[in-house]
Amino acid sequence: MRFRWTSTKGGLGKGDVRLNVSSSELWGHAVANITPSAMPTVTISLVAIHGESFTWLAYALIGGLMTLVAVQVGVLARHFPSPGSLFFYLSKALHPISGMIAGFTMMAGYFGALAAAPLLGGLFVEQALRFFAPVSGMGWIAGIAVLYLLVAWRLALRGIEISARWGLWVEIFSILCIVLIAAVTLWHFGWHDPAQWNFRRLHTAPLAQALVLSLLAYGGFETAGNLAGETSAARTAIPRVMLFSVLMVGGFFVAMAYVEVLAFAHIPTPLGDSAAPLNAIAEAIGYPWLGIFSDLAMATAAFSATIATLNSISRILYSMAGHGVIPRFFHHRDAGYGTPARALRVLAIIVLLSVAVVALWRIPILSVVGTFGTFTGLAFLLIYGLANIATPWFLFRQRHARRWISLIIAGISLPLLIKVMAVSLWPLPAGGEGAATLLFIALVMVIFFWGLYWAAFRPERLRHILVAVDEP
Repeated sequence: MRFRWTSTKGGLGKGDVRLNVSSSELWGHAVANITPSAMPTVTISLVAIHGESFTWLAYALIGGLMTLVAVQVGVLARHFPSPGSLFFYLSKALHPISGMIAGFTMMAGYFGALAAAPLLGGLFVEQALRFFAPVSGMGWIAGIAVLYLLVAWRLALRGIEISARWGLWVEIFSILCIVLIAAVTLWHFGWHDPAQWNFRRLHTAPLAQALVLSLLAYGGFETAGNLAGETSAARTAIPRVMLFSVLMVGGFFVAMAYVEVLAFAHIPTPLGDSAAPLNAIAEAIGYPWLGIFSDLAMATAAFSATIATLNSISRILYSMAGHGVIPRFFHHRDAGYGTPARALRVLAIIVLLSVAVVALWRIPILSVVGTFGTFTGLAFLLIYGLANIATPWFLFRQRHARRWISLIIAGISLPLLIKVMAVSLWPLPAGGEGAATLLFIALVMVIFFWGLYWAAFRPERLRHILVAVDEP
């Protein structure tokens, strides 16, 4: 695969440059965007409130659903590889307006993750440092967050291969820290937990709510498509990585849910009420120092997520600018490194400003994560739902041999995605989550009517979206 980019002077840069991201780096990029370490360290408590002994089953069932979604998105990635990912996929397979909606909601949703990740990293680094010194305060958290961002930005600017490789190894370290705690837990309590296999105690209503909450843990696998312009054999490698990343994190989620529910059967505080479940387990088994590995796991995962989201958003900006949806300013690659340098610089500046606002106004970090997480989750639900409509629609138009399989998959996954979306939108959440929900609805409506305006008065703008621009 040959790739060309434009220099700052408007001519060609250093000529044709071969940018080759390996399958392992591509996989690391996708997994870093999913951030599997967040599930056992933070978010499992939300699912366990409803799932209780069958929390592992909720993650298993949703893992099966997201595997089907990954198959659908992979079909689109195979036919329309592009750095814009679902922006370009949906534009070609469904309609340019759906692509515009997906592109802007993806950017906004990923930016929420990007803004929260350095702050979350600062929070967990501060907690880890408390084992060794009396370190605390928003100043420390903000300082560490800025350091996270600057290092991640520099790695992303230097090249996708080096930044993806760093993200991969950091994510592996994070998962190993969690696996260490799980192994010691099983050694202490044993493997057998009859309560998690007593299906006579299973109630469908609480399990359904657990399914809703566990779905959001899988979001981010589709970001593998953002590296289409820099991946060898993108049409085969990217769909395979999307599917494999979901299967891998799904197995990890099910295993960790089983281990943590097993451990909390011996702890007075319910898993659903624990803000730091792995730290509580470390205390219960008599090795409180193991809690530092939980903090390090989340701290390193936040760093890899920062790199991965910088890479993803910058390439969506680059692609959408090339198709004329946003200013052409962003359709630029650095002449030396071949990365979307302008987009990366703008993103870094905006995140620095957001860190400053959080630090100066003393906004609680976890409330920031909850607010941004709400928006990001809604963005995932929307783009996955649109992908489940677009894939069978496209395959039927092409009279593809697998069109009926795609339709069956959509018939299974689309109703559940719609159900999750409905539950997420109404009743309207309180506080920052409610504000994020209203902002999401407003953004979708604005982009939809913007697209209708183009369709009526500027149809050439919509037609330009369908033109391949720097695609592999």
